[in-house]
Amino acid sequence: MLAAGVLRFEWGPQLLLFVYWVEAGVAAGRGALQSLFAELPPSEAYRPRGTRMPFPLESLADVRGGVRPGSWLPPVYPRNGPYVLLALIPIAAFWPLAGLLLTGAVEPFVGEFAPPETLALAVLAVVVDQTARFLSWLRSGGYESTAATSGSTRTYLAPVFVLAVVAPLAIDGAEAAGVGRAGLGLAVVAARVGFDLVELHHPGWIESTVFSGETVGDERPVQTPDGEPVASFESDRRGTVAAAVVSGVLASVLGLMLFPVLLGGLVGLLVGGEMLGAPYGRVVGAAAGVAAVVGCRVLVELVVGWVVGAHVVYHVYPDAVVAHNELTDAAQWSVRRDEIAEVTASSDLFAAVLPEWYDTLKLSSAGGETHRLGYFGDVESAARLLDGEDAG
Repeated sequence: MLAAGVLRFEWGPQLLLFVYWVEAGVAAGRGALQSLFAELPPSEAYRPRGTRMPFPLESLADVRGGVRPGSWLPPVYPRNGPYVLLALIPIAAFWPLAGLLLTGAVEPFVGEFAPPETLALAVLAVVVDQTARFLSWLRSGGYESTAATSGSTRTYLAPVFVLAVVAPLAIDGAEAAGVGRAGLGLAVVAARVGFDLVELHHPGWIESTVFSGETVGDERPVQTPDGEPVASFESDRRGTVAAAVVSGVLASVLGLMLFPVLLGGLVGLLVGGEMLGAPYGRVVGAAAGVAAVVGCRVLVELVVGWVVGAHVVYHVYPDAVVAHNELTDAAQWSVRRDEIAEVTASSDLFAAVLPEWYDTLKLSSAGGETHRLGYFGDVESAARLLDGEDAG
């Protein structure tokens, strides 16, 4: 179709690069969407932790099980969310800049960009093609043999760089050498066809340049005892919400998040001063900027907390304790009762001032592992039961 655009509609090479730029963005979005459905566990080597954890992603990456968004769709796995987000951040940062370069909004690569009406047809074809690929991927069951870390989103960074920086410079040099627009346009189409042929005969070769290790990991199953539990304790969602708000606020004023908060306050101060005047507008603007950044951080905590802990039921069996997430319909962890060395009730500052539904229990095993039970009001009953006393 693009070759026809060159010959029939006289599309220039810059316009073709723009179409390929649109395709790269849509394809990266498709790869991110597919990664959410990936059934295999991601590799431990690409686990979000430390400096690779700008949000509370590590706890979300630990969630087992999935949520089915519709009867005709496979489950979406919350554990894939962190990997998808970390893959989207670089492409989301560079892809818009590449578009500005290609359209001439940022010089020096393109001096003039006047897209014809026929461009809409090419963009529509790109969207339809990527949608068809996604539906075909679902029908083929590709999600059953894929991990979120092996998604294709990261692989589009290099092509986008080539489209926005390398290709325009090469085209400018060719035009200066006297090569016609039609010849350059067909050369761009031919380069894309050659790229597709290489990918067809050597699938995954781009991915191998992005990921240096194995992208699929192992996940040990959680052992759940047979029979009925002795007692069950449901998480109180009020405690989950309160904990998310507290964590979000504290994370915003402590550590690296303080810089975005201060930046938000500075932007709000400047905007408020311009719109409402000084000094009232500056104070209101700074407060609004800080509140917006802190609110976003709290919102992230709320979403993560809702998935990770708001639907957990703690089942106490005669020989084990199992945490089961009702949202994802999967056991999250289990510990044998004879391995529990210590049961400790929550003792932090907020637990002392908030109602009982904020209480938690910490289980420490002989092997050094710790697990938390919370938030619910029957902490004392659970503690007595785990200590071998009568829960009543």
